[in-house]
Amino acid sequence: MVRLHDVIPGRMRLGIFLNIVGIVNISIHNDSLSLENFREIIMLVKKMKKRDSLLQEIIEEVIKDRPELLKNKRELSRLITSAIEKSLPECAKLLYDSLKLSSSEMLEEQRLLRQEFEARLHRRWSRALNLLEILIVLSCESGEMFLEQIFDDRTISGNEEVCEVIVRLHARACRVAREVLTLLRSGYADGALARWRTLHELTTTAFFVAKHGKNIAIQYLEYEDIERYYEMLVYQKNCDALGYEPLAEEEIQAIVCRKDELVKKYGEEFIKEYGWTLGVLPKGQRSFKHVEENVDFGHWRSYYKLANHVVHSGPKGSIYTLGNIYDDELLLAGASNYGLATPGQNTGISLVQITTCLLTINPSVQMLIISQVLQLFLEELCNEFVRIEKQIEQEETEIRMSEMIGD
Repeated sequence: MVRLHDVIPGRMRLGIFLNIVGIVNISIHNDSLSLENFREIIMLVKKMKKRDSLLQEIIEEVIKDRPELLKNKRELSRLITSAIEKSLPECAKLLYDSLKLSSSEMLEEQRLLRQEFEARLHRRWSRALNLLEILIVLSCESGEMFLEQIFDDRTISGNEEVCEVIVRLHARACRVAREVLTLLRSGYADGALARWRTLHELTTTAFFVAKHGKNIAIQYLEYEDIERYYEMLVYQKNCDALGYEPLAEEEIQAIVCRKDELVKKYGEEFIKEYGWTLGVLPKGQRSFKHVEENVDFGHWRSYYKLANHVVHSGPKGSIYTLGNIYDDELLLAGASNYGLATPGQNTGISLVQITTCLLTINPSVQMLIISQVLQLFLEELCNEFVRIEKQIEQEETEIRMSEMIGD
């Protein structure tokens, strides 16, 4: 394996260098460099390859012809640290050049491993993933059909705002569902669940707007100007640090004036989080959680919380992962063929929900039939995802049992 020979030594050199710096820095912090520390440094230096002769020469130069430094531990620590710090740019360049030379072979091997893994994953999960793709295609085509019908029939008079909001939410939901499918095909269950979280929010919002009608739809659309106002404040605060130009004063004034207009129209409560739910949700209960409960989607809260762990940096998301089967000690840094059932099923359910919500804005026999067809595909999809995941669990259990018997 040529790539392993070329790349792993580079990583080892990096590790050795960092170990030396660490030993010296710890010694300085403790105001001492013991003989044991010094021996450890020498042992690490001896491990270096010829291409690391620069580091070896630096350390040997410090102690050469100056044996008295062994008695002056603090000065020895200072000199070694100073020499290493001065050599950092050149050492980094040497390591960079070494790794870059082998990068083509490294990437070629990684891509081959990825292709082989995805081929195996597809063979196992193909029925479930194909059903999800069918649902996505049918949902997109249903959205197009709905738009053609309402434009031809002109049957949404007085309900235009509700239609606009849900059409926009549905289009975005179809896009997110495709993102989930891509992640599932590559074996990233946690990433797929994170994107389902967005899909669930889109679906829940669509049902809320459909339930409460025109006024809520208008407030939802106008709330974009409130979001723009807060984005402007954050941008202005950080643009210098990011290296961007601040907004022109005229642009700022236009955003502020629009915000003031909305405050005058709806009151100060409107500019708060989820202010667009004003008039339906009471003060103190304007949040996504209460939007969920209002449309009877509160039972999804457990899955939503699970997805939150995946999205955020808390300990739960760092310890638990969908793709890790039975082994909590395994740190999954890549793809897995396990754990696809939860995001796969959830995505299918949420997509059918929001598509049905769209189709029933202006219900017709044709739209109701399509909704029933989607339900039939969804039922098969859920069964298939569960079946495959249980099959993997059974195979894993059998393998572990045979290993235990063998031991």
